[in-house]
Formats: sequence, structure tokens, C-alpha cells
Amino acid sequence: MSFITHILREVDIFFDFTWRDWSTTLIPGTIFAVGAMRGLPIPTMLKNYLFMIWWMSNFVYFFTLSNQIVGVVEDSVDKKDRPIPSGKVTLAGAKIRWIFVFSSFLLTAIHEPYMLPETLAWVFTTALLNITPVGKHWFVKNNIGMPLGTLSLLSASWKAIAPHTPRSQIWVYGVAAWIGFMMHIQDLRDIKGDTICGRKTMCIVLGDWETRLLTSFVFTPLSMYFLHLAHIVELAPWTLSTAHAFVAYRVLQARGSHYDHKTYMHFTYLFCGILAVLTAESLDLKIEHSHALSIFVAS
Repeated sequence: MSFITHILREVDIFFDFTWRDWSTTLIPGTIFAVGAMRGLPIPTMLKNYLFMIWWMSNFVYFFTLSNQIVGVVEDSVDKKDRPIPSGKVTLAGAKIRWIFVFSSFLLTAIHEPYMLPETLAWVFTTALLNITPVGKHWFVKNNIGMPLGTLSLLSASWKAIAPHTPRSQIWVYGVAAWIGFMMHIQDLRDIKGDTICGRKTMCIVLGDWETRLLTSFVFTPLSMYFLHLAHIVELAPWTLSTAHAFVAYRVLQARGSHYDHKTYMHFTYLFCGILAVLTAESLDLKIEHSHALSIFVAS
């Protein structure tokens, strides 16, 4: 196998391990980072952007490798197309890649020490969710792990481009808190696999319908409240309110795992949409909120 062929194969494997998580990692992180680019010289902007892409690629690859190495049994049930259960990559091969990616992730942060807090926070979050018993409980996973991971992702995405401002820091905290309440949507589609691997999601502990009611009528309003505290809702009040109502409506439909997966994808679009609103505000752009909403609902 030639060097170029080997590189292309590794890029393909990277894609197979990570593509499901792009809408909650690479894409939103990139959107938010654009807001930090205002006023930067083009060469500086490009250099910092390429560094950010490198850091985020390590970020998502490190997590997905960790998650899929310990989750082979679950993936063999509901995600059989993933690299390990499909046979594209052996478990031993995945572990070797994990060592290289983990080393690259840490060395990148050591080389750029200002990224070290977010890097270590993500390593801690990944370990918490994948190798500890408490990481299987809904409160730890969704209300501690996911907000901490979102905080790491968004804070680092901005810092890789330019220093934080007081406003950008408030936004990061607000969106991280928002994730903690909305992330239960993810678990509605994975009850069978979560049961097999011993997770204690809210759907399993409290019941599917009870979780849907709580998500739509309690957690969604609470998530909006934290966006309000971070002065985010006021940037696009009708768009954000309607989009949240639409997601809450879909959660209540209970039409099966395929429908719930599409609802989860709408949630990730909303995540990206919130960050697009923040980026537009940072760049002092006027966006057509009604058009953005029509695209979100149509998708």
C-alpha cells in the first residue's frame, strides 16, 4: 500500500468513525468560530482556522474512538454500519488509532497551552462517559458530561481564533446549560441499545412517555430560560421560540425510533442555528430570521 493510499484510507476511516457526530462537533464549532474572526488579518485568520480544524478533528476522533471501542456490543445492535461491528476496522486497530489520536490531542494542547483547559476537560468528560459506572446515568451523562463537553468545544473553537470577549464567554455558558436540558432528546431513539449496555437513561428510569412530557413541557422552557439569561433569545426571539416549540412537538409524537432520530437531527440543526445567530451578531450581520426558520422546519 502506497503512502498516499494509506493516508486516503485513514481519512476514510476517520469519516466513518466520526460523521454521525459532525452536527454536534465540527459543524457547530466551526460556525461559532467564524464569529471570532471579525477584524483579524486574512493570514492570521487562515492560520488560526486551520489550527482550530486540527484541534476539533482530534476532539471528535478521540471521543468517537473511545465511545465505539467500549460500545461494540451496543453498536452491533443498532449501528451495525460503524467501522468495528462492520469489520472495516478491527478492535485492535481501533485501539492503536486511539493511542495516536490521544497523543496528538494532548501534544497539540501542550504546544498551545491556552487550549489545555478545554483539552483536559474533554479528556475528563470522555473518560467519565465511557469508562465509569456513573457515566451511564442520565444525570451525569446529560446534565454534567454534555454541558462540560459543549463548554470545551465552544470555548476552544473561539479561543483558537481570537481571545474570548465577555459576551462570547456568556454565550458559551448559556449554550452549554441549554445542551444539558435538551440532550435527553438523543436518548429517545436509543432505548434498545442503551438497555443492552446497561445505561440508565431517563427513558429507561422514568419511562418513555414521562421523559417526552418532561422534555417538552419542563426541559425545553428551562433551556430557553438559560438562553435568555445569556442574552441569546433576544437576538432572534420568534425564530428561537418557534424552533423550540417545533422540536418539543416532535418529541411528543412518539412515532418510533426512526422518527425520534429525525427529531434528534432537528435538535442538532437548532444547535447549529443558535450558534449561527451568535455568529451573525458577532459579525454585525442582519439575517432574515423568517427565512432561516422556514429552512429549519422544511428540513
